[in-house]
Amino acid sequence: MRYVFIILCLIACAAERQPGELFGSVEEGSELVVDGVLIVDQPLPELFVRRILPPGQIYSRDAAGVPDAQVRIFQGDQVFEYEPDPTPGRYLPPLEAPLVQTTTEYRLEVDVEGKKVRARTTTPERVRVRQAVLLDEDTQEIMRTLKSFAEVGDEVYTAPENQLTHLEGIIELHLEKAGEAYQTALFALEEDAQLLDEDFPDIYDRTPEDLRANQSPPFAASDGIVRWPWFAVVYTGRSLIKVYAVDYNWFEYARSSPEQQEQGGFGGQAGDYFERPFFQVEGGIGLFGSASVDSVGFVVLPRP
Repeated sequence: MRYVFIILCLIACAAERQPGELFGSVEEGSELVVDGVLIVDQPLPELFVRRILPPGQIYSRDAAGVPDAQVRIFQGDQVFEYEPDPTPGRYLPPLEAPLVQTTTEYRLEVDVEGKKVRARTTTPERVRVRQAVLLDEDTQEIMRTLKSFAEVGDEVYTAPENQLTHLEGIIELHLEKAGEAYQTALFALEEDAQLLDEDFPDIYDRTPEDLRANQSPPFAASDGIVRWPWFAVVYTGRSLIKVYAVDYNWFEYARSSPEQQEQGGFGGQAGDYFERPFFQVEGGIGLFGSASVDSVGFVVLPRP
């Protein structure tokens, strides 16, 4: 699953929206867009290099893709040269590259016709969901403790403790702190999952397929406790909450993206609105960030 927070809808400067409306004044055809997120304990990711298309041109990944870039990631003295994929703008890491490490600086350098784009990220420590519980809404007492992947693997989806009835209790995650900022996402895993409320697509102004993934705004979780609201649970069946401990670059992009404020997530900070995202990229725009992730799996049952 492509991470819902990397939705660089910045690429969506398509027919109805000009590049300048999202990013300010842009010299036509010159703005390079990079897209890549490193996940701790996973291989180096694929990277995308694209251009913002001229105003009025319908967006096409092939047209926006930059096929002739030199793409490298640096980790200390190591250099990882990326290779272009047949898909224009997509670049793949070397197979022998080690897994992404914690608390390590990675630097990105993209060279396109003498123009350089640079960015850097320092990966967070590993995040771990120490415990997931269901609380009584009135007393705040623990009704049950959910089984974890570490305990039973994919049997979390058949464990009695992880069968949750929609709107009953409060889902609460207890984290071992791994960073300063977090973001969570819920994924509906069933292909034939049923909407819990047929009005949900209209309420959210999104298609049913869009609602299969729902994300939170970034937050601090200073007490190490995260609660997932039932109003953000849209489908029955197997569900997966992912908790990301995110770096500064991811946090700044996620909290400031106008596209995400318009389209996705739930909640937010009162009065927050940004005319353009914060890009921690030199010589271009986009996201080069990192995160660590842990997951909680359960089944959502409709109310009787």
